Amino acid sequence: MTLGRGELTDASVNRSRPAFELNPQADKDVYPLGIDPTMTVLRFRQGHTDVGAISWFPTHGTSMTNTNTLISGDNKGYAAYAWEHDAAGVRYLDGAPSFVAAFPQTNSGDMSPNLNLKPGSGPTGDEFENTRIIGMRQCTTAQQIHASAATPIRGGIDSRLRYVDMSQVQVDGRYTPDGQTHHTSSGVIGLSTLAGSLEDGPGIPGIIEGTPSPLAPLIDHLNSDVPQWLADEQSPKTCVVPGGLLQATPNVLPLQLLKIGQLYLIGGPAEYTIVSGLRIRRTVAEELGVPLENVLMQGYTNGYSQYVTTPEEYEGQQYEGASTLFGKYTTPAYQQEFAKLSSALRNGASLPLGELPPDPAIGTLNVQTGVVLDSPGALRSYGQVLTDTAGSYRTGQQVTAVFVTGHPKNNLHRGGTFLEIQRSQGGSWARYLDDGDWQTKFHWQRTNVVTGESTATITWDIAPGTPAGTYRIVHHGDAKNGLTGAISAFTGISRPFSVS
Repeated sequence: MTLGRGELTDASVNRSRPAFELNPQADKDVYPLGIDPTMTVLRFRQGHTDVGAISWFPTHGTSMTNTNTLISGDNKGYAAYAWEHDAAGVRYLDGAPSFVAAFPQTNSGDMSPNLNLKPGSGPTGDEFENTRIIGMRQCTTAQQIHASAATPIRGGIDSRLRYVDMSQVQVDGRYTPDGQTHHTSSGVIGLSTLAGSLEDGPGIPGIIEGTPSPLAPLIDHLNSDVPQWLADEQSPKTCVVPGGLLQATPNVLPLQLLKIGQLYLIGGPAEYTIVSGLRIRRTVAEELGVPLENVLMQGYTNGYSQYVTTPEEYEGQQYEGASTLFGKYTTPAYQQEFAKLSSALRNGASLPLGELPPDPAIGTLNVQTGVVLDSPGALRSYGQVLTDTAGSYRTGQQVTAVFVTGHPKNNLHRGGTFLEIQRSQGGSWARYLDDGDWQTKFHWQRTNVVTGESTATITWDIAPGTPAGTYRIVHHGDAKNGLTGAISAFTGISRPFSVS
């Protein structure tokens, strides 16, 4: 393994700039553009062959808007897809890529891919194209860093993990801005959380971010579930839902520190703003006695507890501040607790695992309804082609076929596919693309809720460089019998067509 570093400045923008500006100048000076542009790449080789890469970079996976109904890996998924399908450098063995590319987050809490600070906007007005562009920018930069990643990873692998009740942390003054002892409190969702992130995904119309909220008197009047002592501790947050008291949001969380040679990953169960991440990284680096660049904030790890802002950012009560569950001193609490993990790791000491989180009071809630029944419809059969392909296409055109189908929840096709673009080769048909490819889309629609009729619309945008030849679209579906509950698989096939 070898390590490389670089910068990427056109794949993110600070979506919470008013809160960022509340930080001390010394912290803001670290990020003069208001973004964290650092990309760190870990290169994996077997012998003389590159087999994988992990590329850490902070930007939200929200190039797709919250109106998109298609399953998507968003910009980071596209980055991985583009690298793994790079015909110039990636080979396939038994249908699987011989190179694995991963694009994890770091401190991405206030980093948006929507460069125009509007959902689905930036650098273009098309969410699919934005997903591709922002993903490709990450992929290209990662490949460049990967090519020159020459710093050997030396040393062993080690880790420490501990469960901490983040609602009851007494924070030492070494970690607080005023040098005084403070404490966290039980998780509370603030009013600005309901506003959503206006740059990435708006929430309830009419609710705006910021403090003081003009709706605070109304909320305070209507919501008596938040005890006054808790509201006082969470000030200046306009409190809406006492998630911790209701066991609707977690209080007890897993904190982890992972060592890979000289690289350290801080595994935090939240989305950390860039300055929040900076402070936690500084604390860990100082405790370990290592360079700051060798310590990364690895967000979204082992659990999820919404956002983490600095005490200064918390005062602004933007979306991220209102979503900082444990109050103003959440970041200092993480600094203190990760310092304990760092000390134990450095000294080779063990730590008690801590008390495991309780089961949620409401149990495991699933709001997804089950499939009752499917029906092909009168005089129709499953897999029947309702709209067939044309006889011929050119690159740059879109192919469309519509099939009679069942509900996709009957079989999620894990490890399989709902569709294939097949190419005729040597007298037989071979898979050319499937539903994991960027050029294909699978749209399911329930056309009659009462009788359970459905259609599957499959599209293929023929990319430049597609080999000329004869192709067809194949749909794999499953239908549920309303009387017996039995689920049966079926296949639908379009007419062959030529591509030139």
